[in-house]
Amino acid sequence: MKFLLINCLFICNSALAAFPFIDVQNIYGDYLDGTGAAYASKAIYKVPKAQISHQNIEVNFDKKEKNLVISDPSTTVVLEFDFSFLNVFKAFSFQQVDIKSDEKKFAIDAGNVDLYIDPKKYHMEDIYTEIDVQNLPIPDEEDITIVDGLILNALLKINKLSFEKFDDVIFDDIRVENPLRLSEVNKWQQVDKAISIPMIVRKISFLSNKGSFTGKALIDSYINLWMRVRGTMESNKDNTELKIVLKAAHLGYFNIRNTILNMIFYLRTELLNQGRIICVALYL
Repeated sequence: MKFLLINCLFICNSALAAFPFIDVQNIYGDYLDGTGAAYASKAIYKVPKAQISHQNIEVNFDKKEKNLVISDPSTTVVLEFDFSFLNVFKAFSFQQVDIKSDEKKFAIDAGNVDLYIDPKKYHMEDIYTEIDVQNLPIPDEEDITIVDGLILNALLKINKLSFEKFDDVIFDDIRVENPLRLSEVNKWQQVDKAISIPMIVRKISFLSNKGSFTGKALIDSYINLWMRVRGTMESNKDNTELKIVLKAAHLGYFNIRNTILNMIFYLRTELLNQGRIICVALYL
């Protein structure tokens, strides 16, 4: 069986008995090659032995210095923070973002996000992600991480994702996987070249529960096909490795499991060449 194994140096693996208390409203900002700044109308959060509340805050983060500076007109707080998970991105910007976290529930609601992962730009609208482990039988004294929550019970919804058109190599992969539908794939590729418009994906939904996941999305640029995926994922005890088994992936009547894995392999290679991920292993 094919699977994806990632050595997650860019995943936050600090263990907590509960998620930190955070309530941040109306964040907007940007990040480019290691440094970034963000602004918010309101922020409340708890750090060990203290609860801090800000109005009209500015946040500056520096990946090299590993610090997060939060300030308002009267207060400045400097926190140590490992931003190595940002290695995958060259740049990103975001608007209208709310973050709420309370013990065993963590949620992000975002209006617009632009991600720049060379060589493509990805634009997303109306994003909601939630990790909720409050109803799962996890003892209060047991450590839990964001990665644990992603595996145990998570939801991701994106109303719209747009990026550049498909590369020719993707059509080659789909042809290999669907030898009985070559004429349909060829026609689809000809339309792609003739129209040359961005790919638009709508109604993205991803659910995970106790290690199993399902996902679906509507591809509706110059085709109208539903993409569906399902599989399993698990991490090691230290959350330094994440294994993803992609059991099935279809785009309408096309099988695209190998195509998706090849896309991930290509992205991984590009990121390794740029030095953005230090240690990643992909098994096919």
